[in-house]
Amino acid sequence: MLTGLPAGGRRRGIRLLALVLLAGGLVGPLGGCAGGCADTVIQVSPVEVNDVSAPLTVSARLTRDGRPVAGVTVNLAVMVVGPNNAHSEAMFDATTDADGRASVTRRGGVARLSPIDHRVTGYSAYFQPTNKIDGKRYCWSSVSARITCRTAAGSGPCPVGART
Repeated sequence: MLTGLPAGGRRRGIRLLALVLLAGGLVGPLGGCAGGCADTVIQVSPVEVNDVSAPLTVSARLTRDGRPVAGVTVNLAVMVVGPNNAHSEAMFDATTDADGRASVTRRGGVARLSPIDHRVTGYSAYFQPTNKIDGKRYCWSSVSARITCRTAAGSGPCPVGART
């Protein structure tokens, strides 16, 4: 397999190959199914906020072969960035409707989703089934979109009041 290399090069190559195979075996299944699953597509749209205190709705649509997937759980995560670029997420679960749509509305908007001196930058939707649904294995899928705020200076991440 690794012929034509000096003995030390073969050993390094074999160790590298073993590491790649090990990492692939450990990480591969976390990003989807290991095969034999039905592909899914999850879609989200960017959200623009005019008032950080107004209700914030984030939503996603889940399909398989262009048809909605109804009655399953989708995780919606609003991304929050704090001082020193520390990232966290506010997580919510929602069930898809007959059109494959899942949504969450948070009263109090981005102002209630993050602490002072933080900003809301976007959201992600994750479909991560662990069991068969109606006798089928579905593949995992995820996607992200921006959340921006309109301010006097223009559009950008949604700031949550600074401490004074």
